[in-house]
Amino acid sequence: MSEMIIRYVHQVGRYLPEKERREVELELRSQIEDQIEDAYGASPSQAEVASVLRQLGDPVQMAASYGRQQYLVGPTLYPVMMMVLRVGMPIVPGFIVLMNIVGSLIAGETGNWIGLLIESIFIAAQAAFFFAASVVLFFAIFERSGGEVEAKKQAAAFNPLELPPVDDPAAVNRAESSFGIAIGAFLTLALIYFLTVGGLTLRFNLSDPGTVTPVSSVWLIVMTIVSITLVLLNLWALLRNRWTFPTWLAQSLVELVGAVALYYIFYTPLFTWLSEILPNLRDPLLFDRQPAIFTAITIAIMLISNGSKLIRMWKRRGEDEREKVQAMSR
Repeated sequence: MSEMIIRYVHQVGRYLPEKERREVELELRSQIEDQIEDAYGASPSQAEVASVLRQLGDPVQMAASYGRQQYLVGPTLYPVMMMVLRVGMPIVPGFIVLMNIVGSLIAGETGNWIGLLIESIFIAAQAAFFFAASVVLFFAIFERSGGEVEAKKQAAAFNPLELPPVDDPAAVNRAESSFGIAIGAFLTLALIYFLTVGGLTLRFNLSDPGTVTPVSSVWLIVMTIVSITLVLLNLWALLRNRWTFPTWLAQSLVELVGAVALYYIFYTPLFTWLSEILPNLRDPLLFDRQPAIFTAITIAIMLISNGSKLIRMWKRRGEDEREKVQAMSR
């Protein structure tokens, strides 16, 4: 009995803000144990525990019931949307302001610090607004295109007996996936901006983009597609509350394509720019090969990290199949 309750409470807690999680988990576990004892006594069977949990409903909807009333999107998608906003709001405006200041310093625009400060505040507010608007719009479109309906279907088919273990390798790291969606949304906006101005720049200002380094528009488009695909894969995993072997494999392959795209739109232009402003860097051995070396290191890290998880998921899938066979033979 205890194991199934622990799994259920753990899944609910993953959708809640960290500051509320512990209190809600304790309250929910006590509520579940009281309901089970009132209905079936002190020694309920596994089927009876599952019956109570099934009545409580899918962990996503249970988590949504602890929040305030929502108006923007449905209760199934709302906790995921808020998690993305909580992660991204401190990061995106700060990063854009930093890049804007660095771009101004490189361009030699250091005479009017007050003007630069005012401009940075304005850009931060603008970035926060556009990031929040893009995330909300994305979730609203996803809901109305069938995402909410699909999520409700999954909730209706909720089976407590299939709750994953707490240490399941296929479990979604909610903070990591939310960070990925937030960065992916920001990266998509940045790539569209780069396509608009014709290349890379540290100034996020359409009226004055500063010095623009031309890069291949084809690879910018490829990287934009990669960014959008990764956002969709992470959102799908968050809604399903777990990765599957095919979806994690797809993410790994898309990330590899993204690493190749980075070679053309970031690493090569970066080292070309460094060699122009710091000619002495040309002397060290293999400097011209640094973009390829960085790309190879990025790919190696991805293969090790994603590959190890793929192996653990494959092994776990085999163990789950054996457990099902044993359960059926009993």
